[in-house]
Amino acid sequence: MGLEQKKENIEHLEIVLKISERCNLNCDYCYVFNKGNSAAEDSPARINKNNVRHLVTFLHKASQQYNIKTLKIDFHGGEPLLMNKRHFADMCECLLKGHYQGSKLMLALQTNGILIDEEWIALFECYSVSVNISLDGPKYINDRHRLDHQGRSSYLQTVSGLQKLQKAHRQGRLPFSPGILSVANPQADGAEIYRHFVDVLGVTHFDFLLPDDCYKDTAILPFEIGRFLNDALNEWIKDDDPHIAVRLFNSHIASLLGNMNEGFLGHTPNVYGVYAFTVGSDGLIRVDDTLRSTSDDIFNPIGHISCLGLSDVLHDVKFKEYAQLALSLPVECEQCIWKNVCAGGRLVNRFSTDQRFQRKSVYCYSMRMLLSRISAHLLDMGVKESRIIKAIGQ
Repeated sequence: MGLEQKKENIEHLEIVLKISERCNLNCDYCYVFNKGNSAAEDSPARINKNNVRHLVTFLHKASQQYNIKTLKIDFHGGEPLLMNKRHFADMCECLLKGHYQGSKLMLALQTNGILIDEEWIALFECYSVSVNISLDGPKYINDRHRLDHQGRSSYLQTVSGLQKLQKAHRQGRLPFSPGILSVANPQADGAEIYRHFVDVLGVTHFDFLLPDDCYKDTAILPFEIGRFLNDALNEWIKDDDPHIAVRLFNSHIASLLGNMNEGFLGHTPNVYGVYAFTVGSDGLIRVDDTLRSTSDDIFNPIGHISCLGLSDVLHDVKFKEYAQLALSLPVECEQCIWKNVCAGGRLVNRFSTDQRFQRKSVYCYSMRMLLSRISAHLLDMGVKESRIIKAIGQ
């Protein structure tokens, strides 16, 4: 009798699942609809039951082939709540009934919050879906970019949805308090945005995203994002509240303290057994969803979820290139003292039409500003300089 082949360990497998590829907002910075790529409009408006079943089969086979600790499905769009509620319930039922060889399955959802009502809350409660809200700050800031298709504000409706989720969490109906995902605004005050989230909206965990800009975009303000982030960071440090988590800050602090496995995993697929990719409403698998805005060949479909196994995806030339690019540094970054922490920045921010992903991030200087300020705060807290120097590899 031959020896059974030992299965490879995967710490975390994450699928960005496009359940609705249309949106009720028209955010001018949206990488899905307003960055020149038509993949969303060319896809079915909603995912169908067959593609959900194919995903369950795919995950079942993946869990047989690999030891996967956690499986996470991120319901995404467009706006995912444009999906019919009955179909959403059927989808959750189907996913939760899958056999994943002991892997822990988690369901999450990113929404603009406008459509949240009691029926949606009941569905999130029933299927233990963790929900995060997209919001950029107080009304006059949010209205600069996050308007509907008639040019009307979305702020009050989004906040209403957030408050419904918060109430349900306080009642014990939802396991997680809703967080906020906010795009950093170079023309806004980071301290004001932070205080609005914490003091006005009562949110205790959120994240700031760098805009999905690259060298194709114009009017980029390379230093102002750094100013925004540092102003928000200063407020967070001043609060000194362990219950308030800002993912961007927490992850870079972990890296500067030498805890690289707790750092910004989005830069380094596979290094710590973490894999992620996108499945569209059409069932097609692609790499990192934000790369659609580049319209580069790397975002071309790998194949259909019904025809591939996880091993096929991980060994596909596009996925392997994606992983290699995320691990490699642009030549411009090789002498930078922050290269081990920044890792060259997000791939989308490195893209140019002529050199693809070989440029430094368009927000390089902003990230240098942020990492310098975080290091200064750590030194003020009593962290030894030698520890930070060791972490950055100097």
